[in-house]
Amino acid sequence: MQHSTTLTKTTCISALIIGVFSAVFAFVTKTPANAIITGAAGILIGFISLYIGRKNIDDMQLATGGIFMAVLACLVGLWQIYN
Repeated sequence: MQHSTTLTKTTCISALIIGVFSAVFAFVTKTPANAIITGAAGILIGFISLYIGRKNIDDMQLATGGIFMAVLACLVGLWQIYN
């Protein structure tokens, strides 16, 4: 196991925060397209941070949590479109 650097930890924590914010925004917004766009951006940022933090399991868990929340944002947006 490799210890994470400050940049790696910051990147993975920011991926989690962006994922949570995109999920909250998806529930608040009235425009489903915006929810899907922010969710997709959160997924992209999450996968980039997952790649950066791939050598430390704690960092990978943070990035994976962000990806999960961003996917939730996309699903909420799709739900709003089709209902």
